[in-house]
Amino acid sequence: MKRSGGIGKAFIPILVILLVQNIVSIVGVEILVMIEAGTFSGGDFMDFMGRLFEGVQSPTFLVYMNIAYATICVIWFGIWYYNMTHNRPVAQPGVDVHDIAADINRERKGLFEGYRWPIIPGMIVLALGMQYLCSYLMNFVATLQPAWLEQYQKMMDMIGLTGEENMSVALIIYAILLGPASEELSFRGLTFLYARRSGSFWLANILQAFLFGLLHLNPLQGIYAFAVGIILGMIYERSRNIVVTIIIHILFNFAGTMVGDYMTLGDNAIAFYFILLGSLIVTYIGYEMVVRSIPKRVEIEEKFF
Repeated sequence: MKRSGGIGKAFIPILVILLVQNIVSIVGVEILVMIEAGTFSGGDFMDFMGRLFEGVQSPTFLVYMNIAYATICVIWFGIWYYNMTHNRPVAQPGVDVHDIAADINRERKGLFEGYRWPIIPGMIVLALGMQYLCSYLMNFVATLQPAWLEQYQKMMDMIGLTGEENMSVALIIYAILLGPASEELSFRGLTFLYARRSGSFWLANILQAFLFGLLHLNPLQGIYAFAVGIILGMIYERSRNIVVTIIIHILFNFAGTMVGDYMTLGDNAIAFYFILLGSLIVTYIGYEMVVRSIPKRVEIEEKFF
């Protein structure tokens, strides 16, 4: 029997993220006020407030706030996820503890034990294919809603994601490492597991992908984040190994931030069609390489719930 309350609990991680973001922002602004007050050398109160406003809106401040929030979430969600997946009670009504003890040991023998080597190139191929498909999806949606594209570009400019020449080390750490880790632990990890224990796979997968897209706070990015979330959720269901989806997410963000300027979608209708078709094929091949490299998972949860 499914454990009740999982769907409600599935919304807790995104609420925690919003709470942490707000707390970090408040503390960050207070620290910035003290720094600016200590270095302000002249002018009136309005001059001070103008300088403070510029500091709060600067890419450097925003990036460090994102690093702080993502670091807190990685630690918090990492402990939460570990406790949720490794400290599960076994004294359930109608469950023979001795029967499932061997299955638990098999599932947790090693992080990548039993995986086949094609998963490595598969992750790279999948990430690159998804990045191309998301670029096409963004361009299609932007033609229907130009205002969404303008909003998206303003957000990218604000945090400095407008080209390799504007990329700082701090931004790379957040966009390529901490951001993907915190998001995977939250959505493909906690949100998915809570919802999955109370319902079907597709209920859990659509819910976590929807909340993942909602977190990005702009429609254009939210739409392609939802699509990526669906694919990553399918892989997580197959592996129940959050490290796999974290690595794919890291590669996806790396392709978008470091290789995105070199990607072309075609300069004519024929090139556009064939590159789009190739992107679909590459994404499918990458997905199959990944899932076929994952060993069969012991269905422990079906015995619990």
